[in-house]
Amino acid sequence: MSVGLITTRPAGVPMASSIASTIASTRVPLPRPGGRVPRSSKCHASFTSETSTSTAFKPPPGSISGAASEARAVLRLLREASQQNIACPKRVRIELPLPLVDLDPDVFAFAGLHGQASDWSGGLGQRFRVTKGLIDDYVLDGYENEYLGLLDRDADGMGVWRVGGGSEGEGGHDCTVVTHPADTTAGFFLKLLDGEYGKAVTKSNHLIVVVNAFWSGSGEKVGQPWEFGLREQAKQVLSVKDGGWEKVYCARRCRSASGVEGTLCRKWPEPWRLFNTEGVRVVLETNDEPSNRQIAEALNSDANVGDAAGYNRKGVDTSRDDDVIT
Repeated sequence: MSVGLITTRPAGVPMASSIASTIASTRVPLPRPGGRVPRSSKCHASFTSETSTSTAFKPPPGSISGAASEARAVLRLLREASQQNIACPKRVRIELPLPLVDLDPDVFAFAGLHGQASDWSGGLGQRFRVTKGLIDDYVLDGYENEYLGLLDRDADGMGVWRVGGGSEGEGGHDCTVVTHPADTTAGFFLKLLDGEYGKAVTKSNHLIVVVNAFWSGSGEKVGQPWEFGLREQAKQVLSVKDGGWEKVYCARRCRSASGVEGTLCRKWPEPWRLFNTEGVRVVLETNDEPSNRQIAEALNSDANVGDAAGYNRKGVDTSRDDDVIT
């Protein structure tokens, strides 16, 4: 893993992939009532096979709808690369920010660890309705797509979309989007990947996109403790090692234990970048998703503040009593 601290904003950086791509700037206007932005202002992307050496830093999204529009641009790049048989990840994850219940639905704010700590009185069902709105209105806006419903009546929050045209006999759709697979519902997701709900997903160039997944690590906690076969299958299929289930888009507000906030972003094929509180300077860049410790240290260093009381740089010196980071 390559990690570096950046104290000034450079004019350009090398692309993280040999695939050249240009993502048009996302201009996020003031939200309309209900947290939506005009359709004409949504982000669009273009994909080329020519070589590009650098791209200017773009500021992080200023709203939840802006983040969803950026995810749309990344999805377009992936679909075009896959259709042109250009090397790209085929099983990927997208992390969309979700609103806090006591704020405007388009406000992009800190929501706890991994941005998933929003308190939903309606549980996963309510969370799914919010996520579905972002996918329908922004992530899949303009694409030929069909919402197929929940994967199973017991698969809470696992909505499924097919993206692209054509019937099964004509080759079928080229992309499947699934929301919220978790440790408790991963069994249904594994059936989907095995082709039990349709064979299109088993094709080598089929793109599978998971939005806001909740499974632990590489599937070590899938199902019940006595379901050994299911867990073994999950470890193989859901493994994030060696680039598996690469997170191709992420927009997350972060906060160190000292109270310094920033925004963590990743837009494939670019590297991960951590912006300062105002989103005008990159304070950390890495090829892999940075740890919470790396994020906290970079934010504190940039703001020139000390570590919070009880914070230890060495894990062996940290106990459950004085670890205020976690």
